[in-house]
Amino acid sequence: MIHVTVSAVVYPTEDPEKIIRAISTLFTDIVLKKKTIETIESELGDSHSLFVSGEGGLDLLLTLHGLIRREEIIDSIRNKVFSKNLSSDGLSVRFLLNKQAAFVGIPSISAQKESLGAIEIVIMAESQKEMERLLEWLLPVTEGGIPIVEVEMGYVEKG
Repeated sequence: MIHVTVSAVVYPTEDPEKIIRAISTLFTDIVLKKKTIETIESELGDSHSLFVSGEGGLDLLLTLHGLIRREEIIDSIRNKVFSKNLSSDGLSVRFLLNKQAAFVGIPSISAQKESLGAIEIVIMAESQKEMERLLEWLLPVTEGGIPIVEVEMGYVEKG
């Protein structure tokens, strides 16, 4: 089974509701938990950094799947994510998405260092074959930016 974890740090200068909206825009049915991770005292009062996270299965990626196609960025995402961030055992991939772009519904791969951080996505599979099927579904091979073959979501976890 595919397991997806989505998380982000919300800094004191950011509006937590906007970060939650940004995540929810890309991962529609995600249930997010908030946890205070740091309190900074200042003359203006206490300000808190939050850690927002949620997890689920393959279905969490359905909206992202559609947005990647709408924005016509399959090749770009595949090249930036799976070719560089796949774990050595082939069972997980980790990548960062830009918070501001996510807020307006655009999945944009973030630079490794962003001043206010990014949304972190970790996808884990039970086998290399399952990770390969996930890649075929989420980011298929294209010709001229158009998928050569589109597979159904059920194909990924068929075992």
